Amino acid sequence: MHWAVKTLSRLVQPPAGGGDTVDWDTLRAATGWEFPADYRDFVAACGMGTISESIGVLTPPFDGCPYDDHLLFRAERPLEGGVLTWVSNEAGDDFLWRCAGEPEQLKVIFRPRNRRQERVYDMGMAEFLLRLVEGEIRPPLGAEFAMPATFASWREEQRLLDEGDDLEGF
Repeated sequence: MHWAVKTLSRLVQPPAGGGDTVDWDTLRAATGWEFPADYRDFVAACGMGTISESIGVLTPPFDGCPYDDHLLFRAERPLEGGVLTWVSNEAGDDFLWRCAGEPEQLKVIFRPRNRRQERVYDMGMAEFLLRLVEGEIRPPLGAEFAMPATFASWREEQRLLDEGDDLEGF
């Protein structure tokens, strides 16, 4: 497991049953693009969900995925050379990759909802999330980021929906 995902998992406490199981080989064949190892490890450990009720981490579709709005739903095709949003926050800002070059060299791009002043972080997604959770970086988020950080899986959201609970924060 990627070092940043290990540390992040200790801080945000992923679901006890783990994350989501994605067939990465089939996905690579369908998209022609390989996803970074830290992202694959994050998906396996945490899966699709929300960090601190503020930023939603998207995953590719997987068996049992309850949502149509997944990582590839609005993706530019082909992925190679395009951009791919892997996180959105409650203010409508996006975090994405420019899908060019080696997967392990992809940098996090912050794109505010007004599409001006993109900012590039010279690190992968897991290190970015870790540094965000640890308070080392403060990206220009348009939404609040509650500390200490927590992770809520899509399964928890589904459980609350099934029980008819209030979903404020999801």
